[in-house]
Amino acid sequence: MDKPTKVLIAGIFSGALVYGFGQMNTRRLEHRVQELQRACVAESQAEAKEQGTLSALKSFFVGKSLCDPVELAKSGDYAGIQGQLAAAELDRLRWTRWPLSACIAIQVACCLPWLWYFFLRRIRELRAAIVGK
Repeated sequence: MDKPTKVLIAGIFSGALVYGFGQMNTRRLEHRVQELQRACVAESQAEAKEQGTLSALKSFFVGKSLCDPVELAKSGDYAGIQGQLAAAELDRLRWTRWPLSACIAIQVACCLPWLWYFFLRRIRELRAAIVGK
């Protein structure tokens, strides 16, 4: 087996490996967002029980405790569990696109030598056909 073919095979395997590790990290980040969201909901429910009847008035005038990770990531600064939830959602959103992009980039970079020698052989065959050898 020639060297460009070995580079091509190594690139395919390394790209798949990078993609697999990236998907594992994405799943880990998704689980972290879900855990923080559950903690945020539990905290807001405990706060509502603690305040009793005044919590309905407070949520009407002040606003409900927001535990949606997408909305928290879109809006501004938050502290406490909401800040952690917003940061975790932003990390998840940033990381989601990287594994596939890195996999494709690695595989394209590793297939270039193989394509180069493949097309050189085809050009040599074409030259031989034109010259009449």
